Amino acid sequence: MGSPAKTVVILSHSESFYSTRRLMEACAAQGLVATRVDPVAASLEPRRGGTGLRVDGRELETPDLLIPRVGARLTGWGMALVQALVDAGATSAASAAAIGQAQDKLATTQRLVAAGVPTVPTLAIREPVHADQALDTIGGAPVVVKLREGSGGEQVHLARDSASAKALLERLTAQHATVLVQPFIEAKPARDLRVLIIGGQAIAACWRYASDGEFRANVHRGGRVECATLTDEVREVAQAAARALSLPVCGVDLMPHPAGFPVLEVNASPGLQGIEAATGRDLAGQLVAWLRSVRRDAPPLD
Repeated sequence: MGSPAKTVVILSHSESFYSTRRLMEACAAQGLVATRVDPVAASLEPRRGGTGLRVDGRELETPDLLIPRVGARLTGWGMALVQALVDAGATSAASAAAIGQAQDKLATTQRLVAAGVPTVPTLAIREPVHADQALDTIGGAPVVVKLREGSGGEQVHLARDSASAKALLERLTAQHATVLVQPFIEAKPARDLRVLIIGGQAIAACWRYASDGEFRANVHRGGRVECATLTDEVREVAQAAARALSLPVCGVDLMPHPAGFPVLEVNASPGLQGIEAATGRDLAGQLVAWLRSVRRDAPPLD
């Protein structure tokens, strides 16, 4: 059995972020000493012994628990910091490899498809010459065009006609970007279903409705939320997606479709604001309690 957790590091750019603040509050409520570490403020010296991670000139001591909140812009750097802390003995809510895979939309789709998880049809291209082929294969406009990496709806575009879709694909691939093309599945009203996974189990869900004139249903883009029922079908798809990506904590976004609930995306650092507001539940507290149990049940380090 592992030792009880006493200290926590939350990797996050700012404590002003709702999810970071709520996790800090949850740690305090459960008697844990939580420290927020801004990845931008950290330096790293890979070595044996200690974390090798310095913040404001001082080496960070190994925490018992680690909660990574790593955005797309810092994926590679965040993965390195997570790996350093895990190597030093911290119990993390997500592995560095799983974080990197989830930030890569193409890798995510490949893992989901290989595991038999229903997904939105996706075609990836990198060269402008393949724009016409991509549109033909997907079935023509309207299409959703995404860059391989990004979060919160960033770098996600809707092209409603073939001419604008082709121009967008040619422009992005000309910048040597890997671009993902998906058919636009129109829901009325425009919405998706966010499922929160903790400990590999679907524990809460909410509908996310897009604001007027917007097709992306992200809360920080002005969308509204509504509590949703976790049906057996939704639960099974979301949990299968989490297993496929080795993410015991994540947010799985599903698209309502006549044929079921295909997966849109999987977020390794799911936001808590919308789903806590919709459900009225202390989900930050549940996440921290689960991570504490993982540490407690882990075998002691040699």
